[in-house]
Amino acid sequence: MGDAIPVFPEADPHHPEWQETPIIPLDLSPEGYGELYVKNEADRTSNPTGTIKDRAAWELATLYRDFARALYFKLRLGRLTKEELKNIPVPRLSFMTSGNEGRAVAERFKLHDLPPPKLIVSQDILPAYLESLKVLRADLYAVDLDEALDSDAIRCVSNNEGGIDITSVRSLQPQAIFYDWHVHESFNFSPDKIFVPYGSGRLAENYLYWQMRTMRNEGNNTRDPRLKAHVGHVVSMDILAAEPSSPTSVADKLTAPFKPFLLFKDSDINALTLMNFTGRGTSKNPVSESSIDEAFALLKSRGIRAEPSGAASLALYLTHFRLGLIGRKEKILVVNTGEGLFDPHQMVREFVEETLSESGEK
Repeated sequence: MGDAIPVFPEADPHHPEWQETPIIPLDLSPEGYGELYVKNEADRTSNPTGTIKDRAAWELATLYRDFARALYFKLRLGRLTKEELKNIPVPRLSFMTSGNEGRAVAERFKLHDLPPPKLIVSQDILPAYLESLKVLRADLYAVDLDEALDSDAIRCVSNNEGGIDITSVRSLQPQAIFYDWHVHESFNFSPDKIFVPYGSGRLAENYLYWQMRTMRNEGNNTRDPRLKAHVGHVVSMDILAAEPSSPTSVADKLTAPFKPFLLFKDSDINALTLMNFTGRGTSKNPVSESSIDEAFALLKSRGIRAEPSGAASLALYLTHFRLGLIGRKEKILVVNTGEGLFDPHQMVREFVEETLSESGEK
């Protein structure tokens, strides 16, 4: 179990563990928003379930590979006997999810025959989303998330007392490994500003961590072999995170009422900015529902598969453009985190509206 998952040379650009997602030019000049680029994590050639969460799912799967290898090494050195090995339990993983990560992890674990994950969702989750998750190879727990759960409570409600709560664990470095390949792909494109959605905060954390890490690596002469961009450009990039201003936003993958396990909070962002390890404009920003709706419609009109949550980054770009905060010569990269789980009722409504529009009916 787990030991059959392939091992790639760490951070080797010649043997990547992930197929790079495309960067698509997007001309919004007709709508008055200029030109930009979209890093499209909805691309299923790279991400099997159509979201950036497939990257995190892969990293979680490799934990079991390394778990198996650790036991093997201890057995070889005589630090573990075969009898003791029989009694070592395989830990189960629990985590809170709004749907996308749960689906990505369940599908990845099924592929490698790993223990099914334990998914915790809000009891207020859309019925359509719940039904989509029920068919997965996973244990599902719908609980009241109006109050924050600590790590012990998460393991308790998911019946996983002897397992690991991935939502809160820090020792496994989610801020460094969940999206490290994605981040380097973006860095190598050398944009001036990168717009990302902000839900769990993990994606923004990975960008900020690798900006800081890149600067420190340069000082230690240990440059990451994946990095092609100039270090000065990397630490000058503004990382702009978009968070819905409405707690009931249509961008429902970004609206968890509590985010107690964030590794990079406002004070951390401020510290990195003061140390000049990130761009001066790096920040977390609210976006309105109207901007999210507009951004989602724009992506859809250009044939880019997305959901409102994935379009929040473009919504923030639109807001900044309207405020005159985008320089004429700035190179902009907007991250579309994918299409994820849709509300099928909304899809039906859109289909009916499009059909009526095409037929000229009202």
